[in-house]
Amino acid sequence: MKKLAVRAAAAVSLLTLACGCSPGTSGDEGKRVGPLKSYAPADRKQAPAWSGETVDGKKIDLASYRDKVVVVNAWASWCGPCRVEAPGLSQVNKDLKSKGVAVVGMNVDASVANARSFEQDKKLSYPSLYDPSGRKLLQMPEGLANPSTYPFTLFFDREGRVAASYIGPISESKVRSIVTPLTKE
Repeated sequence: MKKLAVRAAAAVSLLTLACGCSPGTSGDEGKRVGPLKSYAPADRKQAPAWSGETVDGKKIDLASYRDKVVVVNAWASWCGPCRVEAPGLSQVNKDLKSKGVAVVGMNVDASVANARSFEQDKKLSYPSLYDPSGRKLLQMPEGLANPSTYPFTLFFDREGRVAASYIGPISESKVRSIVTPLTKE
């Protein structure tokens, strides 16, 4: 039990130090251009089976978003770039809902109070799965993103497959440019 507590504390420390963009390349199946890595439909891997609760206890299951283009943004309240990009993600969620696009957050805050405050302060229009241990993010296919560097954003096609990943802060216009072709598939 003590080892688990030490590991958890070390993970939180690493997450705190790692906030920011750390683009790189890994794997041959996707094409990385700067912080964006995209996958051709034939090379896409199935999304992880993420489910859980929000900080308010509401259930979220990524599988329930099947038939939608899903944008999953990993964030933490202590991450400055996460704070900057949140309003744009909320706007995309509102504007593109009718086109079958949904934004879902993946919140790695250790503090429920800080996470709730972030959501209220930024007026998030989308739910966030609460994952303070970061274990759900470790279920990602290798090479998509570095789950110790925040923020990062994953894009899933209507079949629940990973279509793209973006490491670092993302603008509203960049999100729109990635999801628009996915809505036409």
